[in-house]
Amino acid sequence: MTSQNPLETRPTHPDGAVVTDLPGTGTARTAAARWRAVAAARGDAIAIRTPEQSITFADAARRVDDLTRTITATTDSGRPVAVEIESDIDSVIAMLSVLCSGRPLVLIDPFLPPDRRDVVLERSGAQLLDTYAEAEPSRTDVVEPGPSDPAVLLFTSGSTGTPKGVVLSQKMPVNHARDGRRFLGMRPADRAVVLLPLSFGGGLDALAMSLLNGSTMLLWDVRRRTTTGLRDWLVAQEATTAHCTPSLLRSWLGELSADDAVDSLRLLSTCGEPTHRADVQLARDTILAGGVFCCWAGASEVGNLAFNLFPPDRDIEPGAIPVGVPASDKSVRIVDADGNDLPVGATGEVLVESAHIASGYHRNPELTAERFIQLPDGRARYRTGDLGRLDESGELALLGRSDDAIKIRGYLVEPLEVEAALRALAWTTDAVVTADRDEARLTAHVAVDPEKWSPSPAEIRQELGKTLTPWMIPRDIVVLAELPRNERGKVDRAALPPPPARPDHEPPRGMTEMALHRFWCQILGLESIGRNEDFVELGGDSLAAAKMLAEVQHHLQLDVNTAMLAEAPTIALFAQRIESAARERSANASGATLIPLRKGTGRPIFLVAGAGSLATSLTPVVRALQTDRPVYAIQSRGVEKRGRADHSVRAAARRAIDDIRSVQPHGPYQVGGYSLGGFVAMEVAARLTDAGETCDPVVVLDSLFDPVLARRVRGEKGGVLDRLRARRGDTQDTALPDRTGDDPTPAKEPLPQRVVKEIVLAVLVPTAGMVQLPTPVQWVVFFRLGTRMIRRYRPRDHAGPVGVIRARTNPDDPDLWRRMSSGEVSFYDVSGDHISMIRAPHAADTARAIDEVLKSSAR
Repeated sequence: MTSQNPLETRPTHPDGAVVTDLPGTGTARTAAARWRAVAAARGDAIAIRTPEQSITFADAARRVDDLTRTITATTDSGRPVAVEIESDIDSVIAMLSVLCSGRPLVLIDPFLPPDRRDVVLERSGAQLLDTYAEAEPSRTDVVEPGPSDPAVLLFTSGSTGTPKGVVLSQKMPVNHARDGRRFLGMRPADRAVVLLPLSFGGGLDALAMSLLNGSTMLLWDVRRRTTTGLRDWLVAQEATTAHCTPSLLRSWLGELSADDAVDSLRLLSTCGEPTHRADVQLARDTILAGGVFCCWAGASEVGNLAFNLFPPDRDIEPGAIPVGVPASDKSVRIVDADGNDLPVGATGEVLVESAHIASGYHRNPELTAERFIQLPDGRARYRTGDLGRLDESGELALLGRSDDAIKIRGYLVEPLEVEAALRALAWTTDAVVTADRDEARLTAHVAVDPEKWSPSPAEIRQELGKTLTPWMIPRDIVVLAELPRNERGKVDRAALPPPPARPDHEPPRGMTEMALHRFWCQILGLESIGRNEDFVELGGDSLAAAKMLAEVQHHLQLDVNTAMLAEAPTIALFAQRIESAARERSANASGATLIPLRKGTGRPIFLVAGAGSLATSLTPVVRALQTDRPVYAIQSRGVEKRGRADHSVRAAARRAIDDIRSVQPHGPYQVGGYSLGGFVAMEVAARLTDAGETCDPVVVLDSLFDPVLARRVRGEKGGVLDRLRARRGDTQDTALPDRTGDDPTPAKEPLPQRVVKEIVLAVLVPTAGMVQLPTPVQWVVFFRLGTRMIRRYRPRDHAGPVGVIRARTNPDDPDLWRRMSSGEVSFYDVSGDHISMIRAPHAADTARAIDEVLKSSAR
């Protein structure tokens, strides 16, 4: 199917004004002629402004004329001239001067690695221009370039091989200016904020669409300035349009709110990456108050490809947004492998036909002949290598590279569709999906907000299973704080960390392994698991472990516990434990509260888990520790197996000391704890010290002070309300957030249900551990118990050192810890929140802080 861009344009101005060309520019057929005509028409109007300086069109034209003559006099005709491009006035003057000289312009980004910079200079044969040098006076005549003469050698990213120099003609920027006027409504009254690097195609196109239409171009270098103060600058400059990448939009606007709307902003556009529904909504919810959102796409070889405009009242479909209707003088065809046109809605390769696409590749006639075909009517055809489809309205949707698509179980899967599903998840801030054809599998790298919940790979797979077919769910998921990006702002795929190595797939053997395989696949969101693959490395966290153990207990009628899983983390090993238990007809597991998490040498480390948390909740942190010392975790009695739970911090400390001394009769001891476990560890250390033992610095992992305990530590007298709270142990204002991610007693719950729940919990909490409850109920009961324990706790002074490791969201006053310990107290801030700090990817940061505490004890 072919599609020619419709003549009508969606309105982009609130006043509905028709945008016309500037006087004298309508006949300009080259970038050089267009610039001179615009500068003459605009005169003393501001052409370019940065936070430090500005320049008028007239002054810019004089500087461009002087530098153009200098370039003509000092460089060989036809030899490319390279310019190192910053987001400043001098760089724009240099770019325009090279364009006006008729020499091909080579853009050099200052953030390019030195070896890549050398490759670009070598392959282009360019002479490097000193951007900031004064132009030598010259009267050399300048030869006017023609419309088809080379204007720019634009080097591709080289992400799929060696960088290629794409030859852009003088007429292409003129066509881009036409696009800016036609689709974006760019006119002299506009003040366009360009946040794209001018050294790459998107920035070059934005320059042409704004400056060559007489708009004032506002330059803010995000890579050097960051986005701090950017919104205020837009307000001060009364910016009317802004242009950036989707990834920059997310990181910038994610910090803003509806109160930060920029009233003068009529249009916000993104390019360079797929734009999603959430991006448009984010813009509408923050700076774009009633303006138009534009998603536009392009490529080095075609320039602008398509535009998609979203007025405030236009609905947005979920997922990735189509790139829109083809740009000016761009005809798009969707063809099959044999070059035959496909019907509306069918997916095929995208071909572009136009008189305004690249002339080919610099010094590479073979590749030029392969990708470009000259047509009889004077236009050219370019094979993009992209997959796409056209809908009934002529809108183009891009679906990724044709060589990215992969067949899994006989079904063709487009990674971009999986990325769209990942981005729709509440946790996700960024995502990229890659395909491995040799193994017919997908790998997802998912970035999550470091200040919010960090999901496990298993949770991500479970959520994807609600919207994707099983063969579309990535086998491997790597959770990161952010995706690595190159100097262009695009995802640096070569820098993506590989997923954990998985052993050769070996199917389960026997009925027990087959049953476990079914449970594990269900819990971890995987289609298949090898019998020798590790539960934790597959993305299983403590909640997943609890669910899996509950499934085994319910279906196999066998007693299993976390200790068994920690010691036998594969299907094959865990099946052996189950079969052994069956042979011995053991109805009960050990009920152990001391769980070995890692073997090693030297004195052991003892860590007390949080209230209601299994010992394995600390596994991600323990595995990331650099020390080779053995590590044991201590969990609450009764949380897994029937047994009366401890009802005070002191009782928990006494039991923990018994567990510790069963492994290490005498000190020096290394103890620590997470959440409630931190207070238990402090009590353990104080008691051991009183008994004449030595304790190394206590490791406290984000133990949060309940207001009742905080007042007690400060020496403030508590009232009746404090005493009531200590008895109830409810979760309002609690120091123990619910690990399931939902408030156990949400405020929005109907009052009758809340009353019933409180009555039930009032009965269950005093008997915690004595009756095994469904896992979610069990957790709520132990959290309520933990809150009660903290509120009743009367801490004793610990005279030894303490290392307090806090999540960045920790609101507590550090002085509270100094009041609890007369020894030296050190603080370490780590990424993530109270929950995510012990889960990937933040567990590594927490482990580094623990290693620092351990090193301090060895000094």
